[in-house]
Amino acid sequence: MARIGGLKAWQALPAAALLAGLLQAGPAGAQPRPTPPAPPAATESGPPKSGGGGVARPGNAACPGGQAAEIATSPEAAARVQPLAPDQRLCIRLSRGQAAYFRVAPEAGRDYTVTTSRLGRSTDTVLAGLDARGRKLIEDDDGGGDDLSSSLEVSADSRVAVIRAGTLDNQPGTFDITLTRNAPQTPPDFPTSQEMAASAPPLEPGNTRHLRLRRNQTAYFALPADRTGLVAVTRNLRGSTDTVLALLDAEGRVLLEDDDGGGGFASELALNDPPEGAVTLRVGTLERMAGEFDLVLVREAPQPPPDFPTTLQAARDRGPIAPGTMSLDLGRRQSAVFALPAEGSFVLETRNLRNDADTVLYLLDEDGTVLAEDDDGGNGLASRISTSRAGRRPAFVRAGTLNGQGGRFDLVLRASGSRVTGSRASGDGGAASGNAPGSIEEAARRPTLQVGEAVSVRLEGDQNAVFALPHDGRLAMALTFSLSEGADTVLEMLDAEGQVIAENDDADGGLASRLVIEPQPRPAYLRVKQLGGETASFQLVLIRPVE
Repeated sequence: MARIGGLKAWQALPAAALLAGLLQAGPAGAQPRPTPPAPPAATESGPPKSGGGGVARPGNAACPGGQAAEIATSPEAAARVQPLAPDQRLCIRLSRGQAAYFRVAPEAGRDYTVTTSRLGRSTDTVLAGLDARGRKLIEDDDGGGDDLSSSLEVSADSRVAVIRAGTLDNQPGTFDITLTRNAPQTPPDFPTSQEMAASAPPLEPGNTRHLRLRRNQTAYFALPADRTGLVAVTRNLRGSTDTVLALLDAEGRVLLEDDDGGGGFASELALNDPPEGAVTLRVGTLERMAGEFDLVLVREAPQPPPDFPTTLQAARDRGPIAPGTMSLDLGRRQSAVFALPAEGSFVLETRNLRNDADTVLYLLDEDGTVLAEDDDGGNGLASRISTSRAGRRPAFVRAGTLNGQGGRFDLVLRASGSRVTGSRASGDGGAASGNAPGSIEEAARRPTLQVGEAVSVRLEGDQNAVFALPHDGRLAMALTFSLSEGADTVLEMLDAEGQVIAENDDADGGLASRLVIEPQPRPAYLRVKQLGGETASFQLVLIRPVE
């Protein structure tokens, strides 16, 4: 077989010639994407360590500020190198995957700012303040004024023990680092750590706390034991303040979080959902900017019991919903959860939105993990999502409203409009018509595509069709052709986990697709998609290229 431009001749033929004989093949489209080398693994405290977490000695390495300084490559080694002292400029040179760790000299005090400057070519610095256990407390990427430089403001209440100086994506880089003393700040009148909050009186419902947060400052509050109907709300935001509320467990893990649920940049977080036990309310601002606002706990009257399931277990107990339309009236921060049928592909839509409802639909697996979601994929503020978008079969749908505002609307479940005609892949062992499999699980239960047998496919909107690929150990090629008006296909080869191995959108400059199907791995699947959300009809065929 002759080669053209480094390709076999069959790889250079146009699609028309391929289809005419079903023996020749065209350009391979998108070949399997090479796997990039894995970057050095990150640790809990930040970028990867080098040199076994010790001290890096730069030798004669130069950087913009002159001779590069000796650096610690782990928080534990920071005590073995020169600390950051006020107004002393250090020149730092980092290798790929390396970060520098510094303690702060006593004469710097407890209020200071660390900045980077004189960045080398393509260097993009990131500064972080770590606590005594190496956990990140505060961070800054591009706040240094100059492009890509950083500025980290540390106050006495921030509990920073070590400064970490690194680069974005752990790339190599050179820069200067400088510490500047700040005037001592007035101690805040609120707890600034979870530990401090544990020993302070809890917030009282109905009492308003006025908070003025400095940059990188966060407030923490203990909560009353009785959290029934309790909601934390931020109000009267000054200037450009954008608040963020989070509920933490005893280990500091985030259980619930809200940014703009209170309208505008204000926050609103229901506090009665987490399990019993010690929890803490964390009150901060977006990107840890300075801000001023009021915080209040509000106890809301209980809502009447809904006539729909609101939990996974309740949805399991009720059983799968049937295709059709149901009316929902959601209260604030309320969602409806329904089990989905175990077979078939479906489209879910919201319609007839009332009371300013803005709906959101989520497809969930058996454990409640979100597989896919849609906000405004329907008309206006309505939502529309197909089960095929989940990648694997979803078990539940959760219907809610944006920011939990509540509202009335109809939820519609209908069978997918995707169809397949004329292939054993339709499931009866011969030419027939039926719903195209929309997931790997469905495709695995049906016969594989047959080489040389064209399949007529009709996809509705964002529907996908998935087909099992032959296990014959030979190279093949998938093609789409005879596209209806407005059709624009995409072909993807998937492994058994649903990961994309190779893909192709537009072959030969048109809207049809062509994809080389490698003989390995197996099992593997071919997913066909339609771009643009319109209904599309086309032919799909698997051919055998001449070796």
